Amino acid sequence: MAVAKLQLPTVAPGIGPSPDLNKWNMAVVGYPLWLWADGATRVGPVSQAVANLSVSLDASVTRTVFRMGDGSTVTCDGTGTKWTSSAPKAGKSPDCGHVYTKPSLPKGQYTVTATSYWAVRWTINGSAGVITMPMSSSTALPVGELQVLVTR
Repeated sequence: MAVAKLQLPTVAPGIGPSPDLNKWNMAVVGYPLWLWADGATRVGPVSQAVANLSVSLDASVTRTVFRMGDGSTVTCDGTGTKWTSSAPKAGKSPDCGHVYTKPSLPKGQYTVTATSYWAVRWTINGSAGVITMPMSSSTALPVGELQVLVTR
């Protein structure tokens, strides 16, 4: 019953800056992207008592693994740092990021999958332990190239 009350959410992959912020609606080859677990990253504590058992659960994301769709995997301790418009222009994430070297376009989009690993800390009548539970979520990300032509 305590596990049912805990209700671990899937955590969506956060990617910034968002392709929606540029006129091409795509991420760009060679441009650093920030990655983070987007959503609730702590749940609990919840407790339940039944008969002679008293159960308490508390969960938090300890690491997030991003499969980037281009064959790359990025492992981040914790949840990563969320990108905001005040982040340095073309700046790398302080703790969790990726740079694509090949475009997905015009053939399609990369599927980015974030697997967040939840450490579920439990106590039952004075005994304690940790159970690790992975939860995954995916999003599509178009990645293209920009080329510049300089004329004089």
